[in-house]
Amino acid sequence: MQIAQKTLTVSQAAALCGVNRNTIGFWIRSKKLGANRIGRNYAVPIDELVFFLKSTGQQIPKILEGKALRGPFFRSVQRCWEFSGKSDPRVDCRECAIFQNAVEICFTGREASTCLFGNKCHSCRYYWEIYHARIQFIYQIAHPAAVYKDMFFWGANENWAELCGLEPMKMVGMGIEQIYHPDSLGMVISNNNKRALKDPSAPRTEVVYIQAADGQKRKLGVAHYLLNEPAGAWLLVAEPMP
Repeated sequence: MQIAQKTLTVSQAAALCGVNRNTIGFWIRSKKLGANRIGRNYAVPIDELVFFLKSTGQQIPKILEGKALRGPFFRSVQRCWEFSGKSDPRVDCRECAIFQNAVEICFTGREASTCLFGNKCHSCRYYWEIYHARIQFIYQIAHPAAVYKDMFFWGANENWAELCGLEPMKMVGMGIEQIYHPDSLGMVISNNNKRALKDPSAPRTEVVYIQAADGQKRKLGVAHYLLNEPAGAWLLVAEPMP
């Protein structure tokens, strides 16, 4: 049996673990168990609970067992202000536009806001440890390759960035509308929406045009591969076309 929802109430977590609500509350307040504050209550992500139980040597409730527990354990991603505040006590993220607007994936807001680190993802420990570590496999792909999720690029290898006339790190946080040529953008967005809805008519490969930084319009054949980790992200592998 598997549980369908992604989060638990404090009461549900307590019942599953065989402890009282105060114990779950203590785990949360002491930062041992990650949880999201919703008004006066907490929502406990299941992956956080599993990660906590396993890392502390406690038994994992059978209802939480499933295929996802057979491989590596990933906890839910900390927000940048949670990470930076702990790693550098000199940082006050309350002054940061990323924190004030609750941008979950900080680099996707780099064009519209200014973070305390000057939007320099190439020198940001948070980006390298939390996000880049999960997509660095793209550097082992000989073809132009990139990872994107929710209309934003998470990163690209040198071959993909070269097609766009950019440095690889400049690709981080760019919206797809900044890369795809207007002639292709509508089709790309439409197919992306179909993939998000698991529409079987969404093509796995498509011919698109990108607009490079030097103004050149380049034609590519692009294949899409859904990734398990990061969940919901897509790997793009391109082949330049005449």
